[in-house]
Amino acid sequence: MKSIISRIVLCLLVLPVFAEISFHDPDINAKNEVLFSIESDIPGAQGYRTLFMKGVDTGVTDQLTFYPEAIESLAGGRVLQIRNRFGTGRYDTRGGSFSWVEDKRPFALGGSIGLGMIPEVSVSPDGRWLVSVEPVTPSRGRMVLFDVQKSVRYILADSVERGEVPVSWSPDSTVMVYSVSGTLYFARPESFFSVSSVDEKYRVLGTGSVNCVSWYGSSRLLYISGVNVYRIQTPELFARSLYSPLIGVGELAGKLSCAFLPSTDSFCASPDGSAILHARDNRCVQYAPLKGDDYIDLAGSSQFPWLLLPGNTARIELVWTTEGVPVVFASSVEDGVPVMKAWRLSDIPGGKVFTRFPVPAGTTFAKISHDGASIAFVTPTTLSVYSTASWKELAEYRDERAVSAAWADDSNLFIGGNETVRRWNFRTGVSELLLVSSVNASGWDEQGLTVIGDTLRLGRLKYDGKMKWTQTGNARIRPASGANPNWRLYTDSGKGYYSNMLYVRSAGSPAGTRPLVFEPEPRGRNAENKAPGTAAPAKKDSPGSAFSNGSRTAHRQVALVFDAMDDIDGLPEILHVLAQYRVRATFFINGEFIRRNPAAVNEIVKAGHQAASLFYTTWDLTGTQYRIDEDFIVRGLARNEDDFYNATGQELTLLWHAPHYVTSPTILSAGTRAGYRYVAGDVTVPDWATAEQERLMPGIYRGSTALIEDIMRDVKPGSIVPVRIGRPEGTRSDYLHDRIEILVNALIEDGYDIVTVDTLIQGVR
Repeated sequence: MKSIISRIVLCLLVLPVFAEISFHDPDINAKNEVLFSIESDIPGAQGYRTLFMKGVDTGVTDQLTFYPEAIESLAGGRVLQIRNRFGTGRYDTRGGSFSWVEDKRPFALGGSIGLGMIPEVSVSPDGRWLVSVEPVTPSRGRMVLFDVQKSVRYILADSVERGEVPVSWSPDSTVMVYSVSGTLYFARPESFFSVSSVDEKYRVLGTGSVNCVSWYGSSRLLYISGVNVYRIQTPELFARSLYSPLIGVGELAGKLSCAFLPSTDSFCASPDGSAILHARDNRCVQYAPLKGDDYIDLAGSSQFPWLLLPGNTARIELVWTTEGVPVVFASSVEDGVPVMKAWRLSDIPGGKVFTRFPVPAGTTFAKISHDGASIAFVTPTTLSVYSTASWKELAEYRDERAVSAAWADDSNLFIGGNETVRRWNFRTGVSELLLVSSVNASGWDEQGLTVIGDTLRLGRLKYDGKMKWTQTGNARIRPASGANPNWRLYTDSGKGYYSNMLYVRSAGSPAGTRPLVFEPEPRGRNAENKAPGTAAPAKKDSPGSAFSNGSRTAHRQVALVFDAMDDIDGLPEILHVLAQYRVRATFFINGEFIRRNPAAVNEIVKAGHQAASLFYTTWDLTGTQYRIDEDFIVRGLARNEDDFYNATGQELTLLWHAPHYVTSPTILSAGTRAGYRYVAGDVTVPDWATAEQERLMPGIYRGSTALIEDIMRDVKPGSIVPVRIGRPEGTRSDYLHDRIEILVNALIEDGYDIVTVDTLIQGVR
């Protein structure tokens, strides 16, 4: 279950991903030190520039600013961790010192600049322990536990699914529960660094995912298996570890009205563990008191309140306030814009009911304080702290746009701004400068010895080294110089991993040219067609043929297409992820989908995606039960046009494919006659295959992570990758549309620009 409290990124601009890293503003001084900036157009957020200095003679690179794409409070707020695509650093708030996390190989120490989203991490409540999933393949990575206090690490699992970190922490940070391949394990984090650690077979809690666990009190948890809710105290976990085959887990706390689904459901325990909120499949939320064994009677069961969330809900978060009030946060895309809504359980005469209450308009993400008494809402212009008891605003930070935030303690917030990183006490209003995020202009002083930078908030600054800046009112910036007696600077194309490259050329003897920084080879098995503009053999389609394999395109682009056949399962998450990554996609829409879900079709259009035709019926056009001729297909395409126009007031684009991607000379000819171009995916994605079909055709069924691995193995520049919206009849353990964020991120990490199908077609004209 995706967490929207910890992270919600709301943007809707189209991003040319492959050109997301570029070099700018080179300036060299007499000491052969080059000042330059690197621009990062990152998925899901506004771009930024980072300032660097490198000695041509020494080879030493110094990073001068650190944009806070993600931040975490560690060691009880004494250490601030900052992460972006250039690396991970930690700032000691007591000593005022900055250091790199070297095992992440930051760019300044010789590493490469990362593409895609910044991976999530899970930090223990006391900030001592940190768990991350380090990428190994496009969809899987190794899960690593890090001891912040001792700077040591332990590999918890060699292979888990990328995305959210599958760990749940006890409120006192003494115990962690984590999942690997559908099994839940428990452990004390320090035990992994002990010579007498217990084998994991003796630490099995049960089956499921971390969605099946919710903590309450300091060291108690509820665990759900099927319809049963079990109450467990952590001492009991370790006492029963050697006897787990003989002794059942915990005591029965209560039962659910329906079986809990570990992959899609979530729940949250009340502060005293007497009740839960259960969210089923991102749609239905139920408040359920825990009454123990209800075999004979469950008094008042008919009064348990339900909340039916809108069908466009993409992600939810369940929260209990310190006063024991349950709150539901829901994220969706409406009118093409991501929206956050909230409900809380209120007492009314005769019972309880969920009521809607407002959150700050334009909220992009929210953070709850450690004690649960306060919540910070972040919008594009402000950061507001509200009381969770009264839901009234307590304080507001307006100094600059907040990019990220983390609670240092119950009164102080670390705020990663677009210009500075600060610690802000919302009770006193005092903020303290920690680091500089970015500068608007920079250069050498008149002597060419000191770096000067300008910011809107702090004015003119001078760089003192080790990520420290101080204000200076009278220093002047000299004009930038691209050459000195020893070296000349210029930018040109490189290998293609970055959109350009900064070079230094010797002005003396011996002559020579070299890139100023290391540039990796482009990723992916099809590394040809590396850079935008690279020529590729042109191969035009003949009239009446299907456009399928776009490897003829001259750009490293792929089209991610979605087939909307009938139901909307998966569509809210797809639209949310595409908005989060600022990606436009092509949706092939069937007439059944339009007739059943006109509001959903309108959301696709309002979000700015390309809408194409998937015919007006889901019937197999190559079937023999009915006579299918060209006139039938032409009329069917026209009817779908009318249905789409009546639903949206817009026109379908002249691209189509038949249901199930079937083709025949009749199908192709009829589409051409109707003015359409037929589109076929060149990457096979059997996300529709079920366990029942696997028994008939062994090998056809693939889980979602395996499908993503297959896609990334087969994709090439110009590929069309189809994904099915909805759930096919039959049994699947998971669905690709629920893992769409992993797929989108994998394509971006591989250096692909995700575009619409018409953009691919234009690339081969």
